[in-house]
Amino acid sequence: MSDQQENPDLRIQMDDPEPGATWFLSLVSLVLMVVVVLASVAMYFGFAEGEIDRKIVDRPTVELQKLRLSQQEQLTEYQRYEIEDAEGNKVERIRIPVTRAMELVVADSRASADTDEEGAVARR
Repeated sequence: MSDQQENPDLRIQMDDPEPGATWFLSLVSLVLMVVVVLASVAMYFGFAEGEIDRKIVDRPTVELQKLRLSQQEQLTEYQRYEIEDAEGNKVERIRIPVTRAMELVVADSRASADTDEEGAVARR
């Protein structure tokens, strides 16, 4: 009995908390949990889509790499090949590298420009 007389505030401390504070804390916790869950779902699907793009969509195929390599060889090496003309005759052609073809075109245009200048000087 002496304990009951010494602690008269014990009954007051054991009362339920205020309902307004409980509701507020519950709603804030619920909103925070929903935001965290939605953010984690968005991050997961963002990373999953990025991995799919990186591993499947953006990955070059072996056939494409072989095609690019063969095209690069055609641009950089001398080769002989045959085509059919309009009458069905096979005509042999020579493929030259692009850099050499550009050099020949520039040299040809310079030579034709020089002859045009010489002709213009001779006409005067």
